Amino acid sequence: MAPPRAKGRSRKASGLQLPFWILLLIAAALVGAVMLRRLAPGFMMPGPRPPVPPPAPTAKAKPKHPSLHPSSYPPQPKGPETPPANGAAHLPAPLGGPPAICIVIDDVGYRLDLVEKAAAELPKSVTFAIIPFLPESVTSAEYLHAHGFPVILHAPMEPENANHWRGTAGMLLCGMKPPEVDRILAMDLTGVPHAEGINNHMGSLATSDPDLMLAVMKYLKGRGLYFLDSRTSAQTLAYDIARAQGVKTAYRSVFLDDRDDEDAIMKQLDSLVARSKREGVMVAIGHLRPKTIKVLAERLPYYREQGVTMLPLREVVR
Repeated sequence: MAPPRAKGRSRKASGLQLPFWILLLIAAALVGAVMLRRLAPGFMMPGPRPPVPPPAPTAKAKPKHPSLHPSSYPPQPKGPETPPANGAAHLPAPLGGPPAICIVIDDVGYRLDLVEKAAAELPKSVTFAIIPFLPESVTSAEYLHAHGFPVILHAPMEPENANHWRGTAGMLLCGMKPPEVDRILAMDLTGVPHAEGINNHMGSLATSDPDLMLAVMKYLKGRGLYFLDSRTSAQTLAYDIARAQGVKTAYRSVFLDDRDDEDAIMKQLDSLVARSKREGVMVAIGHLRPKTIKVLAERLPYYREQGVTMLPLREVVR
């Protein structure tokens, strides 16, 4: 039988081994953690996420159609649609007669307030050309007629750069057959009550198309309407074809407000009057804009005092 002291030594040895195994397990756990961090850093607790960049600003979609809000002005054609008054390669013979001027105001139909202002400040000889199917087209025609002003249809016609304008309501396009031309003109005239004639809105391409112009003039001849050639192109045939078909006609000599500037408008007006003293009747086209109305209201009474006659368009066509 073993002595009791041997048993005491065995328990002491076991007690010493237990902390060793615990330390060994802890060391193994630490080594494993280090190995895991090196081999798979994403396995550990995730750190703070990087900031998400704000979304890039997106441009607002442009409207498919231009605004027709009454405060907006109609877009004015550039380049060949508004050639300089003396820049045409060919000009018809002067209309002749004593010094006289005729003022035509284009692009009516967007703003009734400017129509009312013009009617209050301008002489009754001023003729207003109204684009059909605009927000204030019919109202403007009725108002002007009721106040004694002549009204004509400002008929949309195809320009040289037709891509931007092809969707314009009531536009006459090159290649249209006479029945289609008749239909379009009849429709346009319903949009401008009391129209006693027409002139071309744009039309640098259309007015150089002899077949289209022939169809237009035949329609006008059958209804007793006159035609003003706005001369938006030096290649226009409209005036000559109108005369050949027996349609009363005239042509534009001066654009008053290619520049929307009072001094520039006044210079154009002075040039118009000076030419009328040399060549007889002159037709000028302006647009329904505040500065144009202001200059005309201030200047026309002065010209009248100087002996210059103001004529409505109906008395100029021949």
